[in-house]
Amino acid sequence: MKIATRIRLASSILFLLVAALSIEAAWLALRGQKRVEQVGEELTQLSLLVDLELFAQREVAEVSDFVGGRDPKAETQFASFADRVRGLLARCRSLPRGESEKEGLAAVEQNALQLERMGWEILERSTRSSGPTPFSGVDSLEAFLDGPFRQSVRALERVFHEGAIERARNQARRLKETATLLVALCFLAGLGLASLVSLWLSQGIGRPLRNLVEAARKIGRGDLDADPEVPPSGDLRELALAFRQMASELRASQEKIVQAERMASIGTTAAAVAHGIRNPLASIRALAQVGLLQPTPSPSAKETLREIIVETDRLDRRIGQLLSFAKPLSPRPILGNLNGLVEAIVPSLAKGEGKEVAIDLFLDTDLAPTRFDPAQMEQVLLELLANALAAVGPRGRIQLRTGLRSDRWVFLEIEDDGEGILEENLQRVTEPFFTTRPEGSGLGLAIVQRYVSQNGGELRVSSSFGKGTRVTLLFPSASLGSDGT
Repeated sequence: MKIATRIRLASSILFLLVAALSIEAAWLALRGQKRVEQVGEELTQLSLLVDLELFAQREVAEVSDFVGGRDPKAETQFASFADRVRGLLARCRSLPRGESEKEGLAAVEQNALQLERMGWEILERSTRSSGPTPFSGVDSLEAFLDGPFRQSVRALERVFHEGAIERARNQARRLKETATLLVALCFLAGLGLASLVSLWLSQGIGRPLRNLVEAARKIGRGDLDADPEVPPSGDLRELALAFRQMASELRASQEKIVQAERMASIGTTAAAVAHGIRNPLASIRALAQVGLLQPTPSPSAKETLREIIVETDRLDRRIGQLLSFAKPLSPRPILGNLNGLVEAIVPSLAKGEGKEVAIDLFLDTDLAPTRFDPAQMEQVLLELLANALAAVGPRGRIQLRTGLRSDRWVFLEIEDDGEGILEENLQRVTEPFFTTRPEGSGLGLAIVQRYVSQNGGELRVSSSFGKGTRVTLLFPSASLGSDGT
């Protein structure tokens, strides 16, 4: 998983945690708002009781005024206040209440209706009688107002107060318990999520980065074999693979530098040794040739002189190889066809070292041209064929093939049915001075490797011990650049 994706997911998880805390805060605020609304309802109930008591008192006052003759219209006012009282009672019944509140409200309603009936009775008696009757039942009406009616109202007010206090306590307790539980759950969930996110990021980002840092430190100390762990996917996998590639390229560069320094040292020494040996060899060969021209040598002496000439020629070729390897010339590539080079060289080598060796050619007649240095490629082909001839038996077989791979690479393949190369030696065959044959110089494949590389090609060697060896040369076709693109 990519680092950006991990960070987005971690941010999303933290956002969900914040959202959960916000929802909790909103829920607590909503509960608080509901409690405020309940307090408002309780205040409304108390306000209705106050108004109810006030209008009941006005009823009694209107009855007193009517009976005393002070206000002839008091009967109408009494009816209006009675309607107001009944309306207030209806509103009280519509409000939510408990059982004790219902009982108290029923008592208040009963007393209010009783007060209204008593008032209408007094008004009717007063209307039928002549003259003012100030004491015709008004005292009993006032006594009922101050007695049972007010007592029922006060009792209901106490019930309202006690119920409101109890409800407030219960709600506050429940709210506290719920809030505590939610806070604890959010804290535990947040702690768990934070731990999981931290572990996830540490495993997915932190540990791979630490591995890369440790590998970088090892490389900085010169340990180019440092190999960081590669994550299964994501940006860090690409980074680790790029790091591995960098380390591999550094190792290759270091090997090239060491090889170059080694070759430079070998080249200087080899050139001095070769020049120092070549001149005496030339003198020895010349003396042997002069000896052969003399009429007196015996047959055995002549045979010895001929062996001297053969061996000096062989040593001269070795010296030539050494000089070619020590101070190679820069290639001068031209556009050519590998088929022509093969056809020009192979016939002269069909019989080599006294062996009846079959050399089969499988040449692609439509082979694309490629660029190479003819002199260097001739030496490459001679070296490879010489190795093949030395490897096969008396009736061995060598096959040469040319062709095109994927319309991009021209190949030349030399395969023999000789003894093959041991697996542990296969990786060293191109090392300078490495050889498995007593008569070998160890420079043949090293020169081949150098010349092929200088001509933009690639050398591949495969072998199965006891079955034979295959050497493949790959060169970019003329339609491609020297780098194969």
